[in-house]
Amino acid sequence: MTLHLQYWDGVPADCGRDTPGVGHDNPKVMDLSARSTTEDQQRIEAVLDTLLAPGARILHVGVGNSSLARRFAGRAGAILGLTLSDAEKRHGDALRVPGYRIEIANKYGDGLAPLHGAFDVIVDNNPASFGCCVSHFEGMLRQYARLLMPGGMLLTDREGMYWCYANGPMRLRFEDLETIARSHPFIAERITAHVFALRRRGAVRETAS
Repeated sequence: MTLHLQYWDGVPADCGRDTPGVGHDNPKVMDLSARSTTEDQQRIEAVLDTLLAPGARILHVGVGNSSLARRFAGRAGAILGLTLSDAEKRHGDALRVPGYRIEIANKYGDGLAPLHGAFDVIVDNNPASFGCCVSHFEGMLRQYARLLMPGGMLLTDREGMYWCYANGPMRLRFEDLETIARSHPFIAERITAHVFALRRRGAVRETAS
C-alpha cells in the first residue's frame, strides 16, 4: 500500500535515486557534533527518561553530539547510533561511552538492512525531514517495524517532523502518523504536546533488570 499523506503534495512516489535522501553534501545540517542539543531532541530525551526500562536497547538515528548516549548509557542495555556524518561518528567514538556503538548508515536506503537484533526504542526526531520520495520513506518505516520489538516504539517530535531540508514538502503532522499506523504495524500515540510515538503492535517484552 502506498501512503497518501494529506500534506505531501508534490512529493514524488519514487525518486529513482541511487543514494536516497537529500542534504548529504551540506555539512551544516549533516554534522551536529559540535552543536548544542536541539530543543526537540531535549524533549524526546526527557520523555525517554520517564519511559526507559533498565536494560532496554536503543537505536538513535542521527546521533548529533551523542547527548542521548551519554545520558542513558548507564540504564540501557545497548545503544546503537546511526549517522551519515564521519565527524559525528569520530566525536561519538572518542567519548568512549560504555555500550555505545556508531555506524555510518542511510536510513532511507539499505543502511538498516544489515542491523540485527531488536530494539525497544528508536529515536528519530527527523523521520521525513531529509526524505526524497514516498517509496524510500516507506522503506524506512518497514525497516523500523522490523527492528522494533513488539510493544517497542519510535519516538519523534513535532518540531523535527515539520522541519524539512531546504523547505521541502515532506513535513509530517500527528495525523500523518495515524495514517502511517493504518498501513504499517504501528499505533500512533501522543506522549506529550510535542513528543509523539509510533508503537509496534504486540505485547511489550520484559527487559532485563
